[in-house]
Amino acid sequence: MSKPHSAGAPPHLDFDQLHIFADAYRDALNPVSHARVVARARELGLRFSDAELRVIAALDTPDKVQDFLDTEIFYNDDHISVEQEETAQSPRRILHTGMAHCFEGALFAYAINFLHGHNPRFALLETTQDVEHNLVVWRDPRTGLYGCNAHSAFPGLDGRPARYPSLRALAESFYPYYYSVRSNDFGDIVLIGYSDPFDLVARFGIAWITADDPLWDIYYTYIDDAVTFHYLRDDPGAPHLYPLIRGLKDKWIQVNADNQGFVSVRDLPRAAQELWDAFWRAHPDANMRPTGAAVEIESDFFRLTGTTPIDLADHADDLQWFLAAGYRVEQIVKP
Repeated sequence: MSKPHSAGAPPHLDFDQLHIFADAYRDALNPVSHARVVARARELGLRFSDAELRVIAALDTPDKVQDFLDTEIFYNDDHISVEQEETAQSPRRILHTGMAHCFEGALFAYAINFLHGHNPRFALLETTQDVEHNLVVWRDPRTGLYGCNAHSAFPGLDGRPARYPSLRALAESFYPYYYSVRSNDFGDIVLIGYSDPFDLVARFGIAWITADDPLWDIYYTYIDDAVTFHYLRDDPGAPHLYPLIRGLKDKWIQVNADNQGFVSVRDLPRAAQELWDAFWRAHPDANMRPTGAAVEIESDFFRLTGTTPIDLADHADDLQWFLAAGYRVEQIVKP
């Protein structure tokens, strides 16, 4: 769990946090790690200040990266209100602001582990009717076991040491802690799957590590039709696409003349069309988790489509932010 702060909007720290971090690591810095990171940054053409390099060099293992996220970085809840400005900070900016949300924390962990040669990979935990969670996955070269870094405001959703024999086992370790924010019921688990790990540097290069501008290009396009997912429960054996991506590919989600996403019910499988109508008759409030007869209808819909009526509607609605930011469907779903 990230460094806590008082309830309400995240703090606006009006001073540069970097000098605090750099001073904290001044005496404990490993000269070998420092020399290696300085050489690596020079080789890659990444320009860091001496203070930035000192902090990066000190975080020379994934476990140290996780401890830094947990104890030094405030959680940046940029969705706490509509007035709160949303962010997509680079790893360099996080060193200066001392704040990060889930996605930003994962970018930070990926960059630091990459600079230390730990061969990190990005992965996404898939949920139903809730917010997904970013993981930076790595393997211990001695044992071959999986661990991850993650940044969260919720207990149990932070990183894991390398003690899991497979990526599936690592993802499974998050299951008991991933309860619904809609119901706020600790027994209402919403984690349903995980993505294959993918190489962020291979897809987006390295300039983002030291960028001063927001990383919206990565934020909006890092999950596309090349990223496959796997279910944790009732796994049919075959991988699947992220629900928004499948919805766009199969025309279940389309864009209207006003550049808004919508669910094209008539393009759903015939049986799913009937279930769609039945679900919304039984459960008209999309802000609540289904109960009663709606639960069985939802399960039948999921078996046909790999998603739920609420998720499909949410993805269609969320598409407006992607489109309003100037991105195109073709950037995440190849023609």
